[in-house]
Amino acid sequence: MEHIYPTFERGRILKKESLWALRDYSYTALELQYQEYTDGVISGCMFSVEENELHVGAGMIKCHGFLYLLAQQSLPYRATNGMQYLKFVAMERLEQPDYIKYAAQLQLEEQPPQSDREIELCRFKLREGSALRTAYKDFYDIQTEFDTVNLADAMWSSRGGVTLSREITDDYARKILACGAAEPVDIQFAYLALQGREAVNRDILVDYLIRKGGVNADEGEWTNAELFAGLEHTLQAVRSGKNAGDREKTGQAGRMIILD
Repeated sequence: MEHIYPTFERGRILKKESLWALRDYSYTALELQYQEYTDGVISGCMFSVEENELHVGAGMIKCHGFLYLLAQQSLPYRATNGMQYLKFVAMERLEQPDYIKYAAQLQLEEQPPQSDREIELCRFKLREGSALRTAYKDFYDIQTEFDTVNLADAMWSSRGGVTLSREITDDYARKILACGAAEPVDIQFAYLALQGREAVNRDILVDYLIRKGGVNADEGEWTNAELFAGLEHTLQAVRSGKNAGDREKTGQAGRMIILD
C-alpha cells in the first residue's frame, strides 16, 4: 500500500499522480467514515430568520449515497397559510470525459419530498401578517403548527436509520439535565446526545423511548413525528416525577427486604 501526500513546494512540477492522490484521499476518507449511514443530514444545516429570508447554515448531507457539502445559503419566503417544505434536492449524476458532476439545490415548495433524491430539512406553516421564528419557548414548541420552523420531520442520518435532528435531541438532553427527578438512564442518554458530533443513532433513540414507555415496542417502525412525540411525553413524565409510579404499575418497582 502506498500513500502519496503532495508537498506543493516552490519550483516543483505538479504531477498528475499528486492530483490523483489529493482527489482520492480527500473524498475517500469521508466516504469511509459515513458509509454505513443512511441518506439524510449528517451535520450542520442550522436555521435562522432575517426579515423575509430563511438562512440555512453550512452542513453535510448524504443523498443517494453521495456526500454533499452544503455552503451557507439564504432563501426568500412568504406567508401562504399552508404548509411549506424546505427540501434538499439532488440532481442526476452527470458524467463528462474530464469530471463527474454531482449537483444539488435547496427548494421551498408546498409538496413534501416525492423521491429518494429529496430530503426534508424543515417545514413550516406561516400565516399572513405573522413572522417566522426559529427560537422555541420550550421543547414542545418545536412542533407548533403555525409560524414556527418545525424540525420534527427533518430527515437526519445515522447508522441505525433516519433519526431526529441533533438540535432536537440536544435540546431534549439539556431539558432532562435540568430536571432533578431525572433517572440514571435519562442522564446517560442526555450525556450521549450532547457529546456526539452527529445525530443520535436511531436504534439507541428507539430503545431509550421503549424503556421509558414513550413508544410502544410492538408498533414496529415510527415516523420522526412519533419519535418526537415520544420524547415530549417522556420529558413531561420526568418533569412531573411519574417515573417511579410508572414502574410500580408495571410491577418493576423496587422490593422491600425485611430482615428478621
